[in-house]
Amino acid sequence: MKTLSFLILILPFAASLAQDREGIEFVEAKIRPALSKYCYECHSQESGKSKGGLRVDSQNALFQGGDTGPAIVPGDLGSSLLITSIRYDDEDFEMPPKGKLPDSIIGDFEKWVAMGVPDPRQDSAPM
Repeated sequence: MKTLSFLILILPFAASLAQDREGIEFVEAKIRPALSKYCYECHSQESGKSKGGLRVDSQNALFQGGDTGPAIVPGDLGSSLLITSIRYDDEDFEMPPKGKLPDSIIGDFEKWVAMGVPDPRQDSAPM
């Protein structure tokens, strides 16, 4: 009976760890490379820029957002300005400005937000 009780308690935790690991692997494989390639030039501490008051180089920076509010709302595509801007749904917030991202990359960002925005990146000092 103790074994069954232990399994009932541990299984949700184990499932959560697997989801966390999967989310982190997804970020490292899909999201971080896209952010680095298309966004960090204008929105990162390393570049010394935070255009529109926005940095995208940490989860907290995305949650804090920029001049127009939070860039990402976990699980809510419609309220996530990052999604609106990369979809080119609002002509005032089309990012990146040099051209729309491929649909596959936009889909990766949509999946990431739907997953709850798992992100291993640690905050560094604010700019």
